[in-house]
Amino acid sequence: MEMFEEHLLWILDHKKDTIRYEEEVPDGSITPDEWVERNRKRDEERLRKNMELVRTLGLKCDSVGWCSLDLNRPDRDDLLDRIHAFALKEGMYLRGYYTRWNAYAESEWYLLESENFTSVDWDYATVKDRNGNPMTISEVYAYKIPKHAQVLWERGLPCVNGKFRDCCLRNGFGGVDFYWIRDIGRYRAAQFFGLIIDPMVPEFACDRYLTYSDSRDTPYKNFDHSVGSPLYQRYLALGGALPKLSQMFYDLHVDLPVLLPRNRMPDTDFAYISYWRADYVKQYALVRKRAAETLLAEKAILKEFLMPVMLYDAEPEGYYIQSSEPLPYPSAEVVRQLEADYEKLKQNPRPERKATDKEALKQFRRAKRLRPEDFGKGLAGKVRATLAATPHERLSPYYAVSDGGYLSDEYQFLPYAESVKETGDFAAKIAEEELPADRCAGTVIAKCADGDWVVVCDDGSVRRISHETMDADETWDTVAQFFCDALSDDD
Repeated sequence: MEMFEEHLLWILDHKKDTIRYEEEVPDGSITPDEWVERNRKRDEERLRKNMELVRTLGLKCDSVGWCSLDLNRPDRDDLLDRIHAFALKEGMYLRGYYTRWNAYAESEWYLLESENFTSVDWDYATVKDRNGNPMTISEVYAYKIPKHAQVLWERGLPCVNGKFRDCCLRNGFGGVDFYWIRDIGRYRAAQFFGLIIDPMVPEFACDRYLTYSDSRDTPYKNFDHSVGSPLYQRYLALGGALPKLSQMFYDLHVDLPVLLPRNRMPDTDFAYISYWRADYVKQYALVRKRAAETLLAEKAILKEFLMPVMLYDAEPEGYYIQSSEPLPYPSAEVVRQLEADYEKLKQNPRPERKATDKEALKQFRRAKRLRPEDFGKGLAGKVRATLAATPHERLSPYYAVSDGGYLSDEYQFLPYAESVKETGDFAAKIAEEELPADRCAGTVIAKCADGDWVVVCDDGSVRRISHETMDADETWDTVAQFFCDALSDDD
């Protein structure tokens, strides 16, 4: 039995290189517009064939063709053979993301995982580091951070909420300290803190130079992965599906869990590894088991944020041994000033983030008056009367102002008929992907510029649901709060 689990996200490509019009049509036999249209039809045909293959395999894919495959299933090799045969028959290419994670649940050390919310607004300040050199630290509009967030992704080490910080300070964990992430938002919100971790693990085993691409678009990843090549030998040493995949895919991103050297781990509760280059990044805060157990017991963190990491005695075959590099931290003076400013904020808290329908409708009417081209007529009274006792009833006053419109560059308020259709499509997507309904189900009232949905839940709260992960990236307590935020500048 394998000591790890494997996953593949894959898609069919009809070409592996970006080709310019001048290259593909050197004789100018068709116009650039005709060439664009031809490529569009090719993409539609590729998607059709991709979905056809996925259906015949008994799998599911998203709207653009990406398909998820559990590589631990017993018929894995048969499915991969059929995928490869189809690609060869159709003259197409395969592109994929391979992920591996450890199958065991406990370890002496854990990686501190984090979340990255695209809806959170950040700013930056230049301060002095411990050596007197300039460095950049983050500032955040904290009220935009989802209420359930515990650990936020940051360049360097992640930042954590106050409950995590308080637990560490109360228990006297070694190797870790904190600095306030300045809140520059206008409303009261939970506060976050940067990590200052001094103990550095000097090296770690990782997946560097395992990702490749045969496309000329990414020459820095053009590694030879043919049978017998040094890269193929690494795949053989790593085992699992990697050797087979390397002979199927023209572009394969490989993501393996990092491993840590047992005899070089510090005798502290926290440590870190760090390496940042344009072609490769790995940065993690590390939490010792005894500290992790306390954080969990005091409900300062969810278990999903603690990923067990394997320790090695001898260098593991197939992995690359990467040296860590020290991280800069703000100077003691900067940390003290931030702490003093945080104390001032606690003494003079900002107002609660609240809004009434009256206030929101006033802003809505004003926006329509100033930008009439972005809005339409109000929904007819007879139609609005039919919304009683339906999920759209709470939207009736807003439809009376305009049946849809652009609240901002980011948010489009959907016309009633379009909202009904989107809600049905959204519910079908939840069912198709077998997602828990209580996590993201609701009435779709708006769409975002990047394709995310804005959904009103049964309790009246509003969530922005990511079109990529189906997670709630931002939340509002009420419809009125959503409209006020969407219609207002956030500076």
